[in-house]
Amino acid sequence: RASMARYGFSPPTRVFEAAGAAACLITDAWVGIELFLVPGQEVLVAQNGDEVVEHLRDLSPQRARAIGQAALRRVLAQHTYEHRACQLLQLLDSHVRRRQRGHV
Repeated sequence: RASMARYGFSPPTRVFEAAGAAACLITDAWVGIELFLVPGQEVLVAQNGDEVVEHLRDLSPQRARAIGQAALRRVLAQHTYEHRACQLLQLLDSHVRRRQRGHV
C-alpha cells in the first residue's frame, strides 16, 4: 500500500469489501479516510486498541446495522470498480485532448 500511496491516497481494498457487504467496520486511522467514508456514520475509526474496545462497548446491534447500511450505500454510489474505471477513462481522455492541443 505504501508504494501506491506515494501517488495519492491508497485506501485498503478490504475497507470497500467490508462496506460492500454492509459490515460495520472498525478501521485504523489513515489520512484521507473522510474522502471515502464518513467516520462515525459510515465507518468507525480507532487510533489504538483502547478505542476499538470503546467502539465495541458503545455499539448496539441497531447502530452497527445503520453504519453498515450507510457504508454500503456510499460504496455503491461512489466507490465501485465501475466508478474507478470511469474516472480513469476521463483522466486518459483529458490527457489525450491536452496532447492533441500540444499542451504536454
